[in-house]
Amino acid sequence: MGLFDLIEWLNEKIGMIGAWIVIPLNAVVVYEVVIRYVFNNPTDWVYDTAWMLFSAMFLLGGGYTMVHKRHVRIDIIFSALPKRWQAWYDTFFFAVIFLPVMAILTWKGYQFAARAWTSSEYLSTTLWHFPAGPVKTMIPIGFGMLLLQGIVELFRNLRVAVKGEE
Repeated sequence: MGLFDLIEWLNEKIGMIGAWIVIPLNAVVVYEVVIRYVFNNPTDWVYDTAWMLFSAMFLLGGGYTMVHKRHVRIDIIFSALPKRWQAWYDTFFFAVIFLPVMAILTWKGYQFAARAWTSSEYLSTTLWHFPAGPVKTMIPIGFGMLLLQGIVELFRNLRVAVKGEE
């Protein structure tokens, strides 16, 4: 297994973890709806739990989505171009726009999460004071996996652009 295969394998596994998060997310939301509207007894913790689970699901699924080429793209002109031109366009996009942005978001996300862990920060959006470190750690993991998958895509597109082969 090469490095690029390993990155894609990791994105597959992490994406699957993200996908399974939808189950507890739905359970928490259904619980809140029932407890609020049937028993007229809303909770203090469901809002925080729901946005934390959704954030984790969203962040962990980014690399997986890129592996499967499911990110939204406007390709009215792009799809009409020859494969090599498409590859040159994508090479430029990944090298100049995508990778620098993902590198910055990964680094800043790491600093953000590290600060939450070292200061023992707690979230205070409701009365339920949950530790911020675990949730904020999803940020550098998600953007880091997107960064790694972006590097894979850059080299794949570069190979197609230069050699004309996939």
